[in-house]
Amino acid sequence: MTVTSILGQWVQGSRAGKVSLDQGREGDRPGVAAPSSQAQMTRWSERMTRQPELATAREIAGLSDPELAALSTGYTLSPRRQRTDRMRFATPLGVLVFAAGLAGLMLQEASLGAAGRGVLSAFEVICLGSLLFGLVAVSLGTMKAFSLTSVDLAYGHLGQYASVLDEQHPWLYKTFLLMRNGAAQAYRERVLQQRGALRGVDFVLMREIARADEERVMTLTSRDVAAQVQAMPPIARAFRGEIGAEPHLVLVDASVNAAA
Repeated sequence: MTVTSILGQWVQGSRAGKVSLDQGREGDRPGVAAPSSQAQMTRWSERMTRQPELATAREIAGLSDPELAALSTGYTLSPRRQRTDRMRFATPLGVLVFAAGLAGLMLQEASLGAAGRGVLSAFEVICLGSLLFGLVAVSLGTMKAFSLTSVDLAYGHLGQYASVLDEQHPWLYKTFLLMRNGAAQAYRERVLQQRGALRGVDFVLMREIARADEERVMTLTSRDVAAQVQAMPPIARAFRGEIGAEPHLVLVDASVNAAA
């Protein structure tokens, strides 16, 4: 048998085994495991650092209420972002190796005394290498930590985005003030009807809606704005007699009716 025929039989056998396995499962295929809440939080945090705040808020506000609740729970369980990169152990490892190298040199100096030797021993070379390795590891770990500062800040903002606007939320009163704007109030009512409880991300969108509504008002002509500013409420105009009073029943004395 040639090599080609052997490879052909092996491929056919693999395909037959796969077909029989699929038939045994009756078409059931294992799905992709859903990412954890921490992984989702990290992904959204990194996304917030790459695009404007409003763009991220629009995407997060489009999530379902269970998805937002999962993000909020993940933030509650871990208020600080847990690093998963390979450089997260660089700084503590560098400090440990540097301390070991320094301790080794000090012990070597104490054992040799003041006379010492002109040529470095193998142990001293290892200790010096440990010092150098520790410095490099600490430097790389510190640089990586500084590069992730923006992601850590975004992680905190994401937690505020996903949290419900309850008594402890820092944006509660700001949201309450935005409810005076009609367009923002309409957005609030729509979210309560379609998705559920208002969250921090809804404050961001309500703020942008109110800002856009104010910019729309600034495009009105000054004549129309002046007319609306000087217009009196209907109740005040009624008191001044500019609007006819509503008809009401009047009691008539019985003696007047008899004389008539």
